[in-house]
Amino acid sequence: MIFKTIVFLPFLVLGVLSADSSLKDEVDALEHFKNSITDDPTGALLDWNADSIHHCNWTGIQCDNVSQRVVSISIQQTQLKGQISPFLGNLSSLQVLDLSYNSFTGNIPSHLGYCTQLTTLSLYTNSLSGPIPSKLGNLRNLQILDLGNNSLSGIIPESLCNITSMLELSLDDNKLNGSIPDRIGDLINLQQLGAYDNRLQGSIPTSVGNLKELLALDFSQNQLTGIIPRQIGNLSKLQVLQLFENSLSGKIPSQLGNCTDLSLLNIYNNKLVGSIPPELGNLMGLQVLRLYTNQLNSTIPNSLFKLQSLVILQLSGNNLTGNISSEISSLKSLQSLTLHQNNLTGEIPASITRLVNLTYLTISLNSITGVIPSSIGSLHNLRNLSLSNNLLEGSIPSSITNCTNIRRIDIASNRMTGELPQGLGKLSNLTYLVISNNRISGRIPDDLFNCSSLVVLDIAFNNFSGLLKPSIGKLYNLQILQIHGNSFSGSLPGEIGNLSNLILLNLGQNQFSGAIPVEFSNISSLQSLLLGNNNLEGKIPEEIFELKQLTELYLMNNNFVGSVLDSVSKLEMLSLLDVSGNRFNGSIPESMRKLNKLISIDLSHNMLTGSILGSMIAGMKNLQIYLNLSNNFLTGNIPTELGKLEMVEAIDISNNNLSGGIPVTLQSCINMKSLDLSGNQLSGSIPQEIFPPLDQLTSINFSKNQLDGDIPESMANLADLTSVDLSHNKIKGLIPQSFGNILVLKHLDLSFNQLEGRVPDTGIFRNTSAVALQGNPSLCLANNTKLCASSSKSNHSLSNKTLLILSILGFLVIFF
Repeated sequence: MIFKTIVFLPFLVLGVLSADSSLKDEVDALEHFKNSITDDPTGALLDWNADSIHHCNWTGIQCDNVSQRVVSISIQQTQLKGQISPFLGNLSSLQVLDLSYNSFTGNIPSHLGYCTQLTTLSLYTNSLSGPIPSKLGNLRNLQILDLGNNSLSGIIPESLCNITSMLELSLDDNKLNGSIPDRIGDLINLQQLGAYDNRLQGSIPTSVGNLKELLALDFSQNQLTGIIPRQIGNLSKLQVLQLFENSLSGKIPSQLGNCTDLSLLNIYNNKLVGSIPPELGNLMGLQVLRLYTNQLNSTIPNSLFKLQSLVILQLSGNNLTGNISSEISSLKSLQSLTLHQNNLTGEIPASITRLVNLTYLTISLNSITGVIPSSIGSLHNLRNLSLSNNLLEGSIPSSITNCTNIRRIDIASNRMTGELPQGLGKLSNLTYLVISNNRISGRIPDDLFNCSSLVVLDIAFNNFSGLLKPSIGKLYNLQILQIHGNSFSGSLPGEIGNLSNLILLNLGQNQFSGAIPVEFSNISSLQSLLLGNNNLEGKIPEEIFELKQLTELYLMNNNFVGSVLDSVSKLEMLSLLDVSGNRFNGSIPESMRKLNKLISIDLSHNMLTGSILGSMIAGMKNLQIYLNLSNNFLTGNIPTELGKLEMVEAIDISNNNLSGGIPVTLQSCINMKSLDLSGNQLSGSIPQEIFPPLDQLTSINFSKNQLDGDIPESMANLADLTSVDLSHNKIKGLIPQSFGNILVLKHLDLSFNQLEGRVPDTGIFRNTSAVALQGNPSLCLANNTKLCASSSKSNHSLSNKTLLILSILGFLVIFF
C-alpha cells in the first residue's frame, strides 16, 4: 500500500504542476489582453492584477468552479480602446467573449478560431476593420456571432456556414462586399440573420428557404439584385423580413402570404414591379407594411383591409391606380397611412375619418378629386396631413380646427376655393401650413397669428387680398414666410422685423406699396428677401445692407430709386441678385467685385450709367446662370474680362451705348447658351475665334449695332443654335451654307445688312417664315437661276422689290 502511494505521488505532483502551468497560460493571455488596451477611461481593468487578486475575481471574468479555467470574458460599454489580443486564442475553455460597445480597433484575431468552446462571440459596436477571419468557421459550438456596427470589409467567409449550431448571425452595419454565400441555408438552426447596411451584391440565395427556424431576416441597405426568392415563403416562423434599399426586381412573391407570423415587412426602395399580392392579406399579425418607392402598378388589394393589427401602411412612390376603398376604415389600429406619389384617382372616402388612431395621412401627388371630408376633424390624433398636388376642390373644412394635435398641413397645388376657416388659432402645435397654388380667397384670419409654433407659412399663389396685419409679428418661431402671388395691398408692416428666426421672406407679386420698413434689418438670420413685382418705392434703407446672411435679394419691378449698388456690395454672401425694372441710377461700382459668390445678377431696366469695369466683372467669376446689364445707359467698351465668366450660361448687355469691338475672350465662356449684345454701337467684325469653343450656344443676338465684315463660318457650325439675329448691321459677304445644316435652327434674321450672293436653299432657308433677309439688295435666290444669272451681270444684285416681297411674305407668316 505504501509502495502504491509512493508510485502514484509523482503523477499527482505532475498533474498539479500541469494544472498550475495551464492556469498560468490563461493568466498570461489575460495580461496580454490588458496590455493591448491603450485607454481604459472607466477603470474597467483596474483590478486585473494577478499579484493581489485571483484572476477568476477580476472584473468581467468568470471561471469554471472546478478547473478555474476562464469560461467567460464580458466587458461591455466601458469605452476600452486598443486592439483585441490574439493571445485570447489560448483560452481553450472560453465559452463567452463579449466586448460589445467599446472602441476596439484593428483586425479580429484569427486565433479566436482556436477557442472551440465558444458559444457567444459579440464584438458589436466597436471600430474593428479588416476581414472576418475564415478560421471562425472552426467554432462549431458557436450559437451567437455578433460582429455588427464595425468597419469590417471583405466577403462573408463561407466557412461560417459550417457552424450549424448557430442561432444568431449579425454582420450588420459594416463594409462587407461580395455575395451572400449560397450555403447560408446550411445554418438550419438559425433564428436571426442580419447583414444590413453593407455593400453586398448578387442575389439572395434560394437556400434561405431552408432556414425553417428563422424569426428575423434582414438584408436591407445593400446592393442586392435579382428577385425575392419565393422560397422565403417556407419560413413559417418568420416574424421580421427586411430587404429595403436594395435593387431587387421582379414581383413580390405571393408565397410571402405563407409567413403568417410576420409582424414587420419592409421591402421599400427597390425596383419591384407588378401587383401587390392579395395573399399578403393572410398576414393577420402584420403590424408594419412598407412597400414604398418601387414600381408596383396594381390597385390596392381589398385583402389588405383585413389586417386588423396593421399600424403602418406605406405604399407611396409607386404606380398604384384605382380608388382608395372605403373599406380602409377596417384598419382600426392604423396610425400611419402614406399613399403619396401614385396614380390614385377618385375621392378621399369619408370612412377614412373613422381611423381615430391615425397620426400620419399623406395622399399627395395623385389625381384625387372631390373634397376633403367634412369629418376630417374626427382625427384628433392627426399630426401630419398632406394632400398636396391633387385635384381637390371645395373649401378647407372648418372641422380641421378640431385636430388640435396637428403639426403639419399641406394642401398645396389643388383647386381649393373659399376662405381659410376661423379657429385655426386653436392649433397650437401647428408648425407647417402650406396651402399655396390654390384659389383660396379672402383675408388671413386674425386668429392664425395665434399659431405661435408656426415655422413655415406658405399661402403663395392664391387670391388672398387685403392688408397684411401687424399681428403677423406674433409668429416669432417663423422661419419661412411665403405670401407671394396674391393681391395683398397696403404698406409692409414693420412688425415683420420681430420675426428674428426668419430665413426666407417672400412678399413678391402682390400690390404692396410704400417703402421697405427699416425694421426688416432686425432679421439678422434672413437669407432670402424677395420683394419683387410690387408697387414699392423710395430708397432702400441703408440698414437692410447689414443683413450679412442674405444670399438672395429680389427687388425687381418696383419703383425704387437712388444709387444702391455700392451698398449692395456689402452683402458678400449674395448668390442671387435681381434689382431689375426699377429707377436705380449711378454707376456700377468696382466694389461689386466683392460679390464673388454670385451665380446670377440682373441689373437690367434701370438708369445705370458709366462703364462696365473689368475688375468688377473679374470678381464675379463664379457666375453660372445670368449676367444681365441690359436696358441701361452704360457706355465704353465691353471689358475683355467677360471671358473670365467661364461658367455663365447667359450674358445680356443689350440696349446700352457700348462701343468698340466684340472681345475675343468670350471664347472662354464655354457654358454659354445665350449671348445678347444687341442695341449698342459695337463696331468691327465678328471674331471668328470665339465660336468653336461655344458649342452650347442656342441663341445669338448681335442686331442693331455697326458690325461689319463677314459672318464667321464658325458661327454657322454651332449645331445647337435655335435663334440668330444679326440684323441692322453692316455685315458683308456671303451667307454661310452651314446655316442650312443646323437642324434645330428656328429663327434667322440677317436683314438690313450688306450681304450678297446666292441665298442657300437647304434647311431653314426652305422655310420663308423663319428667315428674314430684306434690306440686302445684293442677295439673290438660289432657286431662281435666271434672276441670279441676271444679278451676276449687275454685281449679283437682287431687286429690292423682290426681296421686299420675300421678306413681307415671311413676316406675314410669322405674325399671322
